[in-house]
Amino acid sequence: MPPTRSTTKGFLALTLASVIWGGMYVASDALMRRSPPFLMLELREAIALLILLIVAWRRHALSIARQDWVQVAIIGIVGFTISVGFQFLGTHAAGAALGSLVTASSPILIAILGAVVLHEQVPHRRWVAIVIAVVGVAVIVGTPAGGPRAEEGVLLLLVAAAAWSLYTIGSRRLLERYQALTVVTWATAVGALTSLPLAAYATMSTRQPWPQGLLAWGEVLYIGAIGMAAAFFLWIWGFRSVPASRGGVLLLFQPLVGVALGVALLGEAITLGTVVGAITVAAGVVLAVWEPRAPDILGPFEA
Repeated sequence: MPPTRSTTKGFLALTLASVIWGGMYVASDALMRRSPPFLMLELREAIALLILLIVAWRRHALSIARQDWVQVAIIGIVGFTISVGFQFLGTHAAGAALGSLVTASSPILIAILGAVVLHEQVPHRRWVAIVIAVVGVAVIVGTPAGGPRAEEGVLLLLVAAAAWSLYTIGSRRLLERYQALTVVTWATAVGALTSLPLAAYATMSTRQPWPQGLLAWGEVLYIGAIGMAAAFFLWIWGFRSVPASRGGVLLLFQPLVGVALGVALLGEAITLGTVVGAITVAAGVVLAVWEPRAPDILGPFEA
């Protein structure tokens, strides 16, 4: 069937969220080197929560039924504290290149959970497309040796990928009853609350934990307002009309954007493997998103 207007908007929202997250690698790299990652996570969540609460309050989108609070709490803990927290720890242990490769498993997990939990029909062509896109990420990354604790980092990153997939599927089920703004606002609130003890411990155990200078605080504001409030809203909103197996593969635009910005802003070298990998990822994403139009059986004499 041809895509509807709502489906097209959903794909655009998911793509924009992935592009924003791809740019986050460049925006947050300097911050993570100077300040504890969990403090940065808490600041991101606090800024995002303030923005989302104001917008949701003005749009009267804060009401949640009592029976749904447990599910909201679960996706907040899983999607924010566990997923992002384990991603920080895993990337620190395994290295950024190996970390991005392991994170590329998320679309596969999202598709599996979509089929099992949401009972979505995933055609064989889409499974092949997802694998092609993941292979493209592997080509871009190459064969990284990993950080000083690569095996430990890979395990942590797999937990992060699984948590993100659960967050995506859990959010989609809540979208059947609530606005995307409502879901992401309260999930962010839960994430900020449960991340607070980790941020407090990291702050007390670091000599100079807080960002220094206006530029650093501007970066904090950016990763909170754009990288979390806007991107998380777009990611949840996009899945209102897009099946999990089709939308999840758009997450693989992250490494493409990260590589492009690394070349454009940081002067990183571009290799043949980078080009081939980028083309492969793009081909896999297009194949996963594209839906063949059903043949017109009745032809021009359709009633």
